[in-house]
Amino acid sequence: MYALDMLGELSLPEDLIEDVRSMLGRNADDLETNNVGPIGAVFGGSDSGAQLGHHSSVAQQHVARAVVQMAAGLRGYRDNLAGFVDDLGDRDHQSAAELSGLAQSTACVAAPDFGTNAACTLPTSQAPTGAGEEG
Repeated sequence: MYALDMLGELSLPEDLIEDVRSMLGRNADDLETNNVGPIGAVFGGSDSGAQLGHHSSVAQQHVARAVVQMAAGLRGYRDNLAGFVDDLGDRDHQSAAELSGLAQSTACVAAPDFGTNAACTLPTSQAPTGAGEEG
């Protein structure tokens, strides 16, 4: 069974994978569009109220950055999912080519002996000349 066929065996047809990718993209867009906004509330004129306002603003900025990072993570996951599916397809084709080569190689040695095998021709090698000869 080829790797890409495994997605079908796992009940993951290509249209479902594309739906998941679309959902990830939409959710990333929604996160950025509906990101937390600046805190507009004033916590009073006291030092404690001003300090609470400052800390609330800093916390809001951290959350906003985290939401943007989460959206980027969803987009990265979406792109990696597409790469995974493409890689499976490439590996299927590569495996088929390798298996075909192995089958051809096996056919060369399948006959009772090399002399009667007409499936392929044997490689020939020529002995090196001049090397190791004494004169």
